[in-house]
Amino acid sequence: MSKKSQNTVETFDEERTVGRPKSSEKRLQILKSASDLFLSHGYKLTSMDAVAKSSGVSKQTVYSHFANKDSLFNAVIELKCITYQIDSSNLNLSAAPLPDILEEIGIRFLHLFTDPDIIDMYTLIIGESRSNAHVSKLFYEAGPERSLQLVTDIIYTHPDVALAQMSAKEAAADFFNLLEFDFHMKSILHLPYNMPPSKFKAHARKTAHKLMSIIQHASH
Repeated sequence: MSKKSQNTVETFDEERTVGRPKSSEKRLQILKSASDLFLSHGYKLTSMDAVAKSSGVSKQTVYSHFANKDSLFNAVIELKCITYQIDSSNLNLSAAPLPDILEEIGIRFLHLFTDPDIIDMYTLIIGESRSNAHVSKLFYEAGPERSLQLVTDIIYTHPDVALAQMSAKEAAADFFNLLEFDFHMKSILHLPYNMPPSKFKAHARKTAHKLMSIIQHASH
């Protein structure tokens, strides 16, 4: 795990570990080890035995938290989203104007997209996709598809917007296309890209305003 990513997760852990049961601590320990192994060896070559050994727990303990490798991989991706507060429990923003909500969630996604572990995960999945379509499907469902649904729900349920659910989903797809620009493709190809944290707010705000124009046009 990269130093930047590790620091982020450690900060998150400190905020969430107070009074946490040991079983929860072991679950997080397993997820951290699994994340490192998936990134180092890929999905196919990472076994539940290896995860147990790396985590310092028994294989039975791993299976008590995760039914199989698929559910473990899904949880690794989900943990990244939670780390950057990109989940429904951290996005209770319905009272705020929609442009402000989109800007805020845009900033969070930009932090996620530029996380070195996420960039490496994209590269890994692309590399395995031809020989293992199953892992591509898992990654898409746990990451991009879940994120798309999250933004769709935010747009669809906001009181200031009157869009059909399908139109809200199309707007959510536009949101990510605008937000990712070309830096996301460059990052997963390991090409230099110009998207430092200092630019996140301005880029997220521009994305939010562009999307509002699209939504307003679709509403008429």
